[in-house]
Amino acid sequence: MSTIIDRSSAGTRSTANQERLKRRVRARLKETVENMARSGSIEDLAKGQHTIPVPTRDLQEHSFRPDMTNTSWERVLPGNKEYQRGDAIQKPQSGQGEGGREGSPDGLGNDEIAVVLSADEFLDVLFDGLALPRLRKTAQGDVQAEQWRRAGFIKDGSPSRMHVGRTMRAARARRLALRAGKRRELQELEEARSQLQAEISTRIARKKGVSREQERLKKLEEQISILARKIKAVPFIDETDLRFAHIDQQPHPITQAVMFCVMDVSGSMGETEKDLAKRFFLLLYLFLQRHYQAVHIVFIKHHSIATECTEEAFFGAGEGGGTLVSPAIILVEDIIQQRFPPDRWNVYVAQASDGDNYYADNAVVAEHLHQLLPRLRRFFYLEVNREYETHLFQAYKDIAENHPEMVAAKARVREDIYPLFRALFSQEMVSAQA
Repeated sequence: MSTIIDRSSAGTRSTANQERLKRRVRARLKETVENMARSGSIEDLAKGQHTIPVPTRDLQEHSFRPDMTNTSWERVLPGNKEYQRGDAIQKPQSGQGEGGREGSPDGLGNDEIAVVLSADEFLDVLFDGLALPRLRKTAQGDVQAEQWRRAGFIKDGSPSRMHVGRTMRAARARRLALRAGKRRELQELEEARSQLQAEISTRIARKKGVSREQERLKKLEEQISILARKIKAVPFIDETDLRFAHIDQQPHPITQAVMFCVMDVSGSMGETEKDLAKRFFLLLYLFLQRHYQAVHIVFIKHHSIATECTEEAFFGAGEGGGTLVSPAIILVEDIIQQRFPPDRWNVYVAQASDGDNYYADNAVVAEHLHQLLPRLRRFFYLEVNREYETHLFQAYKDIAENHPEMVAAKARVREDIYPLFRALFSQEMVSAQA
């Protein structure tokens, strides 16, 4: 069993192979992560590292080899002490292979590798391809999305991203810097040599001794030869000259958005219903925190009355009492009016309930929603743990026929939450709506 822990690009020759490996195992990673998200604890999944097993069959590559069916061929097996040339090697009998060995104690077999994902990498895979629907550009605000942008040049990177122009420019500057002083020194030595040669010629013409001058000339020739070799030894291109185009994810302010999270905490919401609702809202919370740096989130819990609360009070809610939905809708209207005007904000509402509402209150809810929905980008309603359609769910379906902002869905078990969440926020759905 092999374990892949560090998959960061170090700019080495194996960078291309690392990138190819990540692309090949990404589909398997995504499938495994989604299966983990269906029934596992969202709090645990969002913390720490996760080991994802990947079968080695997913890493096999196609290869070409000669057809040896009707031909004879020979090969040398090194280290052979038992067989001679021409001996026939018997196949092992049934049951004598390696299939009877015990399994791996850590749950991974010899035909699997393990990819270790950090918490951030896990969330990236978990929410890959998701986005807020119908997000429009309003007054530019605090909401930022990560965008890939050019970020200059770096000295390490993938060979495929090497910038030839910048590399050659750096190499030329290095050669000029290293050779400039030596060229000046060489020029001075050559001038001294020329003067000494002229002096030797004059002394020979006057029939004077030139032994000292010739000794000096020999030393000058040696110095010039050594300096010329040093100049030639400066490499045309060096590893320090390499420059690679760099791209990085940079926050880009796009617009302003707010998400209202509305949860029913009345007595009819049992542990199962609250678990499903909190699971949906926790996925929504992690998604917004991971993809958008400053989406405002407003938490509202309600039974017969509605109150704005903190994140801790929202996810730790355990109240009881009767059920009225209209106070929560009215509170959302008031907060939007006071703090989030729709002409400057993208307003979203996500509501989770078991659908148990006072029958006469459904008409009040419908009346307020007809006024509220035109000011929203999207209204998500999740009804949990109901085999039949409640009167509230039917009222929301009737409203959705005239208001495309309304989306109503049902979830009965934990495994329904994550696929439903992906369906609501998938980029394919967002693009189709745009």
